[in-house]
Amino acid sequence: MIRSEAEAAAAAESLAARFREDAAARDAANANPDAEVAAIREAGLLAIHIPIELGGAGLDWPTVMRVIRPILRADASIGHVLAYHYVHSWRSLLNDQDARARALLADTVTHQWFWGGAGNPRDEGLVLTPDGDGYRVSGRKFFATGSSVADRITASGAVAGTEDKLAIVIDGRATGVTHHLDWSSIGQRLSASGSVSFDDVFVPAEHVLGPSDQDGEGYRPYASLSILFFQLLLSHLHVGIAEGALDEAIYYLKTATRPWATSGVSSAVEDPYLLEIAGELIAQTRASDALVERATDRAAAAVARGWALTDDERGELAVEITAAKVASTRMVLDVTTKAFELTGARATSTRLGFDRFWRNARTITLHDPVVYKARELGEWALQGRHATPSRYS
Repeated sequence: MIRSEAEAAAAAESLAARFREDAAARDAANANPDAEVAAIREAGLLAIHIPIELGGAGLDWPTVMRVIRPILRADASIGHVLAYHYVHSWRSLLNDQDARARALLADTVTHQWFWGGAGNPRDEGLVLTPDGDGYRVSGRKFFATGSSVADRITASGAVAGTEDKLAIVIDGRATGVTHHLDWSSIGQRLSASGSVSFDDVFVPAEHVLGPSDQDGEGYRPYASLSILFFQLLLSHLHVGIAEGALDEAIYYLKTATRPWATSGVSSAVEDPYLLEIAGELIAQTRASDALVERATDRAAAAVARGWALTDDERGELAVEITAAKVASTRMVLDVTTKAFELTGARATSTRLGFDRFWRNARTITLHDPVVYKARELGEWALQGRHATPSRYS
């Protein structure tokens, strides 16, 4: 069992090296990431965020994200599902039924559960029908990252015949759960982000975590933190993709790129134009990384506030995360495009798969339109308004 940051970092570095070796081939194969999740489980990384008293390593959010950055660089799809695993399992604590949530986290340590989610608010909601001391859940979610490899799936649904919404945790292997394996986007191909259906799936009372009110009378700032955390993790993903693209491009430049015929230099690494491009891309990436780290520190402080977190404090965190999201979105698209200028025409070979970085970036940055995130910053600066769950996801 991993007990320290050093142990977790070593395990993540080892996995990253393994994933990097065949990342292009696995991207081309487009298979469900069962083997990769099994490797993560075997490495002992699934419980590093869980409190020590529940059996985990108790690492805070800045540490967790620092630990898994090598995996984000090596394979953005696998880094994506792993980062989401941490949020989906942790978010169970943001509900009324704290004892039930803590029991689920303890079981996660014991059974080494992997978590996914089926909570896309743009889909129709799930329907919960009372059945004894639990509920039967039915419906379909068309974007459910990690669910097809998950032991436990976080979701919410409306109780039939009422407007009551409840947060629930579903056994990902239960009878009536169908993973359609229909993710066909150009990027994040191994992120297990296809649709999932629930047909009369039983959810026992101990997996019902209480009201799921992200706005209206039941809204509480702390309970809505998961919305911001998903945005934050996407920004970490942007930086990881950019770093991975640069690592690959610079290695290729050093080992395979030939100097241009009229450059007047004997080695590509001496070309002043390539040196400038590399320097600019490195600077952009590090600047975004600094913003993302700043936002992550603020997020950890918000978590420490717990249920005492105020709406203004949540709003200030939203500003930090949104700034990181806007900047990292622009950065990763620029870096993954211009990285090809370091490598040259031969690097466009499908055998190398360098295009996966741009495809991953283009896919994940469309998660929600960046112009709306920029608008949130403008409204904060010019109108003094913070983004809230009732207005923006």
